Amino acid sequence: MFEGMTDIHSHVLWGLDDGAGHFDESVELCFMAEDNGTQNLFLTPHLMYWDRAEELYDLREQKTEELQEILFDNDCEITLRKGFEILCDDDIFNVKYFNPYTLNDSGYLLLEFDFFKTNESDVVSWCKYISSFGLVPIIAHPERYRFVLNDISAVQRLSEQGALFQINAGSPAGHFGEASEEIACDMLNRGYVDFIGSDAHDLFSRNTDLRECMEFYPSFLNEELIYKAAVENPMFIIEDLKYKPVRIDDLK
Repeated sequence: MFEGMTDIHSHVLWGLDDGAGHFDESVELCFMAEDNGTQNLFLTPHLMYWDRAEELYDLREQKTEELQEILFDNDCEITLRKGFEILCDDDIFNVKYFNPYTLNDSGYLLLEFDFFKTNESDVVSWCKYISSFGLVPIIAHPERYRFVLNDISAVQRLSEQGALFQINAGSPAGHFGEASEEIACDMLNRGYVDFIGSDAHDLFSRNTDLRECMEFYPSFLNEELIYKAAVENPMFIIEDLKYKPVRIDDLK
């Protein structure tokens, strides 16, 4: 559908979480992304335990360098960018230094939560704490959390608190069920999708082919807003610039 896309959320690095299982799979996922219009691929392994954060950071640096070297040697021109997907719970209040764990060394932090137990007030508290460090919270796949599935207007209220949103590329295509599809589509057409990410974990069930997902998007989706989320908006992260979202209509 588009060229020059940026995928801000993937688990392409092998052996760090439940994503790619081996080096060759990581390489194939990168070539798949490039072949299907992705120019920038963020490597965002799960950061779930803060007592392992420094160890995980070092492993990510090492593996990214190895992956970039083999891609360069094989003429893959995709640009690898680094970050983490940070699992938030109340332990986040014990963290006093987030800078090594942002997206591309920017002022943006990618967050996720427990899909079933998390409630809106928890997310507000965590996002306010992160914002107190001058960082902008980006909520990964909001369309999949139970509290959003129960009340989509929670997304609007979180937006009013300064949160941004990244939907999974497969959600508007129905890969995560009808309810998540409906919410993702509604968010997109009302201007609440700031970024799109593959959330790729492997070559088959959830991969880096954004274009294939988009080919199955419903025809009523606003193509200009998809383009902004996939191509234009991520440049604010890459260039570490202030991004001001434009919301079109209320979420109800």
